[in-house]
Amino acid sequence: MRILFFAITICFAFSDLHSQQAFPFSIKGKFTSGIQSGTIYLYYLVNETMHKDSSLIKNGVFSFSGKLRHPSPATLKINNKVKDIFIEPKPMTISCGDGELNKIKIAGTKSQPEFLDITNKLNRIDKRWQIVLDTLDAVNRRSNAAFQDMKNWVLQPYFAEIGETYLDFFNQHPQSYVTAYFLSLNILEANQGAMPTALLQNYYNSFILPVKESSFGRNIKTELTNRKVAVPETKAMEFTKADLKGQQLSLSSFRGKYVLLDFWGSWCVPCRKGHPALKEIYYRYKDKGFDIIGIAKDDDTKDAWLKAVEKDGLPWHQILVGDLDNKYNVTSYPTKILIDKQGIIIGRYGEEEKELDEKLNSIFKTPR
Repeated sequence: MRILFFAITICFAFSDLHSQQAFPFSIKGKFTSGIQSGTIYLYYLVNETMHKDSSLIKNGVFSFSGKLRHPSPATLKINNKVKDIFIEPKPMTISCGDGELNKIKIAGTKSQPEFLDITNKLNRIDKRWQIVLDTLDAVNRRSNAAFQDMKNWVLQPYFAEIGETYLDFFNQHPQSYVTAYFLSLNILEANQGAMPTALLQNYYNSFILPVKESSFGRNIKTELTNRKVAVPETKAMEFTKADLKGQQLSLSSFRGKYVLLDFWGSWCVPCRKGHPALKEIYYRYKDKGFDIIGIAKDDDTKDAWLKAVEKDGLPWHQILVGDLDNKYNVTSYPTKILIDKQGIIIGRYGEEEKELDEKLNSIFKTPR
């Protein structure tokens, strides 16, 4: 269930804004058995893009060379077999015991043993959970909705163990480029929720300067900066958008009311599942000075959006998200942002409605 490192690596081409010096690296490799000829590929980051290099294998021997700004993830590939590694700007050697890239040893890099440590631990967890993971994959192929519903409780201990494994590694290697790499991906967010800002800040503060100035470190710094956007005690950013009837809707027109921005999507199973409870909250407080603006991430699926609004019977205002997810730093769905009468954000909430309901109850003093 974990996201494949190879896929992350290919997509992980974030902006490299600082002009850091690049240093040469070299890899001398040899297949000690099995493959004696053919072509092997190496994928690694160069500035903002993924670079693909190739080397002919002659008598089991191959080589690569290039430049890196700092230790970085890379992937070896041969005959549709892939191996995720961590390379550094220095001379390295690779010994491959088979063509499957399973029996591989890399010398000359401090980061590779650290990366191997965390990936081996994660792989052992996956192996113990393999039957469950395969079963849920089969469910997902039949129905993503059923999969989303099941994984939240079936895989809770699995996600917890994965999360603890990452955190243990981060704590054991507080100045590692491997730690910075995984933190820059916010690797825990998909299943455990975003890492608390204070904890992420502590990890960032522990890095030595070269790690902070790496592309990973700068990505973490950007994440920390973004987390100061649209948080409680800050002013909600104004917007004007066309609603589902084509009429212009402005946030400023709700001044004097408590308003909830509900970021959702027709495709979002937890969002749709939470609509009945959110409707109860809406009807409980709407006559007391409370309103909701649904903000759907369906700009490219407007028909699905309109059908979902009708099917779920959503009685509040509806607009499409456009760039509002960036302006309000919404990285997961659902996200709910509560704004007071003066336009100040007073709360951010996720999937559960209980905390939101308790907040509104304290505001309006609704008897139970």
